[in-house]
Amino acid sequence: MLPRKWYYLTLHLKPRITCMRPSLNSGLKSLILLNKMLVIATLALASIAPNLDAQSAFALENDLTVAEQYLFTAANEARANQGLPPLRLDPVLTEASARHAREMANHTAISHQFEGEPELAARGANAGAHFSLISENVGEAPSSVIIHDLWMQSPGHRANLLDPSVDSIGIAIVKRDNQLYAVEDFASTVKTLTLNQQERAVAGVIAQSGMLVSDTTDDARQTCTMSAGYAGSRQPWFIMRYTASSLNTIPSQLKSRLTSGKYHQAAVGACSASRKSSFTAYNIAVLLYP
Repeated sequence: MLPRKWYYLTLHLKPRITCMRPSLNSGLKSLILLNKMLVIATLALASIAPNLDAQSAFALENDLTVAEQYLFTAANEARANQGLPPLRLDPVLTEASARHAREMANHTAISHQFEGEPELAARGANAGAHFSLISENVGEAPSSVIIHDLWMQSPGHRANLLDPSVDSIGIAIVKRDNQLYAVEDFASTVKTLTLNQQERAVAGVIAQSGMLVSDTTDDARQTCTMSAGYAGSRQPWFIMRYTASSLNTIPSQLKSRLTSGKYHQAAVGACSASRKSSFTAYNIAVLLYP
């Protein structure tokens, strides 16, 4: 049996864990018999890494081994065949992948977490990645060709490779005793922005509705940090606090308020997360006034 684990995480709730064990097809069985041990597993976590320019991305790609380069090329070819955009090779995710690949080689086994090792989201965050979603494929085989082919044959691994929600990948392979221990970490990265940049982005979206957006005040930012109520002496008629991984859109409920005709001015406040999380998100408060 091939272990397949899915971890779903929302930004404000504890993860819900479901374990699924698909049947091993005959092709995989024969490969395992021929190659000592050939097992693959997949893990996906739902809940931003720094952008590389073209030159640094090219340099990173050149640092890959031949086997790693094959996995990277094969992944993007598979995505292109489905009309999906290519994945960006991310140095931080690659470092996280390399650390875990070394753990697998040291244990001569594959897993998404060994004793004493952080789980996937924490591994990515500890390496310095910023993301709203992170997923992982791991595998062990004599060649990267076999590993990629097996991932593409497995629904869970294939879904990770062809996930339209992810935009970045980290790849690492460690060789031990003629076996390759491979890790692919996928992520939907979240761009690192200052509070001012976040507020300007949201204000721009709101302004498209014709609403007048005032300059951000300390009261608006303080209101963002509060679970209820508002800061300052001026009382808003409506407050929406929300968390998002993208600032290109606003919640539908807020859109409805903006077009209701009841409000004529808005203020936007951004704030840092009140509690530590491996996942990155923007925390926004929009205050509407008559």
